[in-house]
Amino acid sequence: MFERFKVFPQLWRTGRLAIRLVRDSRVPLGAKVILGATILYLVSPLDIVPDWIPVLGQADDLVVLMAGLNLFLKACPSWIVSEHEEALGVSRDDGDEPMQAPRAGAGVGPTIDGRSRRMA
Repeated sequence: MFERFKVFPQLWRTGRLAIRLVRDSRVPLGAKVILGATILYLVSPLDIVPDWIPVLGQADDLVVLMAGLNLFLKACPSWIVSEHEEALGVSRDDGDEPMQAPRAGAGVGPTIDGRSRRMA
């Protein structure tokens, strides 16, 4: 019966993760703007569906919040997201493989050996 309310604990965990990511200076400004626009929509008096409509008014706010948080997390570098998830003990089941953080002196990708020629 209460399985439909599973979204609220996940929303709480994702919200805590988003707060940590917003405070991180390594997260791009564009991702932070996405989260800011989502919050601005939620607090603004203008809605797609007015809040005085009993169920639909709150449902559209919930959908916008979930979509905005998801878009924000997708816009953040995955290695930063996984670093904060580990610190919180949170795991999202996206199926995405987290990228490793770049290390000083380490190459960005695999090394490819080969020859090159300059065409005149």
